[in-house]
Amino acid sequence: MMITNSEKAIQTIQNHQGEFAEVKNPSYIYPPVEYYPLAKRSKKVDSLMGAMMDMDRTTTTTEVLCVYALEMMIRRMSGKIRREQWSGIDHNTDLSYIIGNSTTKHVEYLVKTYKDLLNEKESVLEFIRAARWTLQNSPDENRRQEVVTNIKKLGLNKYLPAFENETENSLLSQEWIGDISAKNFGMLVNMGIDMYYQTYHEILIMLRDGKGEVVRKMVFENNHPDELISPMPGIPFLIPLLKGWLGEEAHTMKGILFTDYERSTGSSLTKEKKEHFTEKIKKMGLHFQKNPVKLALVTSSIFYEADIIIKEILKIMSDITEKSDLSNGKKAEIRNNYTHYHNVYDAFVTANDSSEIRLKPHRDLYSIALHKTALLPEDFDKVIGFEDSESGTIAMRAAGIGCCIAVPFAETSGHNLQAASQILPGGVPSAILDYDLFMPSL
Repeated sequence: MMITNSEKAIQTIQNHQGEFAEVKNPSYIYPPVEYYPLAKRSKKVDSLMGAMMDMDRTTTTTEVLCVYALEMMIRRMSGKIRREQWSGIDHNTDLSYIIGNSTTKHVEYLVKTYKDLLNEKESVLEFIRAARWTLQNSPDENRRQEVVTNIKKLGLNKYLPAFENETENSLLSQEWIGDISAKNFGMLVNMGIDMYYQTYHEILIMLRDGKGEVVRKMVFENNHPDELISPMPGIPFLIPLLKGWLGEEAHTMKGILFTDYERSTGSSLTKEKKEHFTEKIKKMGLHFQKNPVKLALVTSSIFYEADIIIKEILKIMSDITEKSDLSNGKKAEIRNNYTHYHNVYDAFVTANDSSEIRLKPHRDLYSIALHKTALLPEDFDKVIGFEDSESGTIAMRAAGIGCCIAVPFAETSGHNLQAASQILPGGVPSAILDYDLFMPSL
């Protein structure tokens, strides 16, 4: 570590012949902007040693719950709870800004965009409700500490026992509530974050307690899917394949992969194509049985959320495995591996491994994942990464992963994915069948 001058810093930057990313920090962080040299783009790996995957909309379908909680935050801060009072966020313009980044960035955007709707009194009352619920009900200690910090920032430290012990009605009747100011942008953002997490965590608790039907009706009203959380297309095949669990039986799960491929690409597979892909799958099964890949799941969600979601995903994938044409012995082996994500992922990295100000598009989460998988910098060119967002692709390249594959979906269609080395609208199934997982020698 040393202090240097601008001339040396400029020389260091000039020595990097590749691209840089300009990463903006949250409004309360210095400096406002940081610059990252990006790994050289690569569309293939000579031999595959590691695979990094984002969680939301790359591995699982959970973004709809996050978006619901963010919209409810604005409804609570404005007092416009019912749809006839406010139609809600604009999916055409807002989704690309509230998906794929840190929670702070999402909230900052919405508070700025809908500032004319916000009501100071409602914001204060809803923060108090959120803070009380979190301190009395949240199982996440980190969230409770964040709420305590915001209570102190509002000068309410001496009233902390009331938040921790009193009922909602008695707390909201306190005279000091009228003295709280919520005009400061940074404080509004902090309060909004607490409201967002309270809504989202209530949903997760309901899902954990088997109240999925209640959540479906709440989030989707009358038009709701069977599964709120499910694996993305190709994931039930990709994970056991890369771990080397499928081996010579890989082709028995081809029906699952073919269905996901047709759904993702929008094209039907001919008999000849199926036969060609079947032979390819057989080779992959044997290859990865001999050369299993280090897997990492990386998410800007906090551990409490990711833990609940990935456990649910593994249950679903276990059921998919049981319904497959694998042999009974292979089914038992894989289902046993799905009993805990530590059997699946060599690194399971969440926002708790870093901090809210060092999440994507900062490189930290992916750098931590590479370290936890024991992959060395000289082997980063043997790693592929799957991401669905602008911030995620930047974070991957900034961490040293040159083979960064964007797997976009409808809600991130507005993202700038230029940092990715390749964009695959067909997602993971296309990466497996059309691109041989980017291994030219397979």
